[in-house]
Amino acid sequence: MELSFYLQYYLFYLQNKFMGYPFVIRLTVLIVMGLIFIYILSLIRFVWINLNLRKRERDFAKLSRKVKDRFVAILGSAEKYGEDKVFQEFEDVIQRMNNKTKIQITDLILNTANELKESGKAVNEDNYRSIIDVLDIPRFWESELMSNNSKRRHLALRKLDNLGNGLTTSVLMRSTNHKNKGLRKQARAAVMKYDNIDPFKFLEDSFDTDFNALDEIMIHHFLEGRQSEGPLPLLSRWVQHAKNHAFKAFMVKEIGFFNQMECAEFLKGLLKTEESKLVRAAIIESLGNLGRQEVEHEIFDMYGISPVEIQTAIINAVAKFKTKIGLDFLTNQFFKTADNEQKVHLAYAIKQFGEEGKLRLTNLSTNSNEFERKIFDQVNYQLG
Repeated sequence: MELSFYLQYYLFYLQNKFMGYPFVIRLTVLIVMGLIFIYILSLIRFVWINLNLRKRERDFAKLSRKVKDRFVAILGSAEKYGEDKVFQEFEDVIQRMNNKTKIQITDLILNTANELKESGKAVNEDNYRSIIDVLDIPRFWESELMSNNSKRRHLALRKLDNLGNGLTTSVLMRSTNHKNKGLRKQARAAVMKYDNIDPFKFLEDSFDTDFNALDEIMIHHFLEGRQSEGPLPLLSRWVQHAKNHAFKAFMVKEIGFFNQMECAEFLKGLLKTEESKLVRAAIIESLGNLGRQEVEHEIFDMYGISPVEIQTAIINAVAKFKTKIGLDFLTNQFFKTADNEQKVHLAYAIKQFGEEGKLRLTNLSTNSNEFERKIFDQVNYQLG
């Protein structure tokens, strides 16, 4: 009774004492106490995470010591192991496997296969397939794809892709419209990779509303893979209907990269009507890659009234055409422009005309100021 009385007494005493301080001091004390509380929670969380990471590392190292030598022996063997023989090799592991073990084994299999390839040794694909099937790895990650947790689905997509396990479109389609942007894009890229019926379906909608540089890499990789299997369809099909300017510009550049000469006339027509400077620059770049010299006079006329991005694309295209009138054009623009950065682009472009370009730079240097001579020295040093 006395203890509770004293506790209550001192609690009220401290409360009244605290309320007697000015408002600024009270507010400062509350903020400091809040920050101390957050700091303690953060410290506890940091220690907890660190302990978990160390435990995972210990578990992974323990599993690695137990099975890695077997993985190396089977994956590196020329002998074909059947699933029964693989089961016998890993029976002790299978009996104690859980979801955490399957995640660790996935990483261990991938690491072992990569190490063998990096050392110049061949990986027995039949044995590789037998191991992941017997250990039930693909089915585990396919079940993770059905999770409601977007992080788990994202990880499952990545692991299945790394494993090289062919995915069915029906499993992937569930994630192609997910609100998580990263998961949605990865799922769409996977559908394009594994769908043999309509692999280009997501190009109809500019792949995704938020098209960025990473998407460019994924689609470029997909197109390269498709080209290795046979001729690509004309990419102008998706340029024509694209509403996203970033996607449209990218696909235009891909036309030039894959040398689709059949699309050249389409690009020439689009250059006259396209309003986006990003797309116009991409069109000029692609026409340069396709070597369509007949557009030179048209892009010469555009140069003076165009923004810097388009001017740079014109300079690069003219450098690829390598015509006499193109060299004259670049030389004239070098003296006309007041933009020092553009002068550097022009000097590099002139140098690409071989001996004639080198001679033109030498002649230009005699009538140039000190800064321009430094540009010529830099170009000659880097390009020889």
